[in-house]
Amino acid sequence: MPVLRQITTCTEPSTVVIERRSRGRDRAVDYRLEVCRRHRWLAEHWTGRRSTEGAGGRCGTVTDHRPYTRIVQSHADLWLRPLTANGPEDHDGDLAAALRAGYELITADREPTGVAIALEHAARVAEAVTAQTLPLAAGQAQVLAALGAAETLDAGARGA
Repeated sequence: MPVLRQITTCTEPSTVVIERRSRGRDRAVDYRLEVCRRHRWLAEHWTGRRSTEGAGGRCGTVTDHRPYTRIVQSHADLWLRPLTANGPEDHDGDLAAALRAGYELITADREPTGVAIALEHAARVAEAVTAQTLPLAAGQAQVLAALGAAETLDAGARGA
């Protein structure tokens, strides 16, 4: 099931599409990122075929078809680590611990923002999945939704 991510709050139509084809038999595309001319710098970390074909959707939209672990790693590499200087690999692969550490860093000297609240929610859901109090697929979908919300809120706060 594809996951929708929004890495900008820009409402301009996209002018560039970066599409990474999958080698897996279960899906044709790993992800598709759309960015406008002003935000094309965001695509520097996204590999794939760049074109204008199919452009015109909302800037910053990522339709992500990859498996859960690869999407989480993408969030960690491209967003969580730059924001909080840590990721799951800094916590023996424990996503919930990495998200909690990010929450604590962001809220150390100030009241929780929407980004922090979404990180804390994602951590709680990840803990529930690990404890098996939430079904795996439903819990993973909730973690990805919370991470997507946090990333979008952060993009808005940064003016992206």
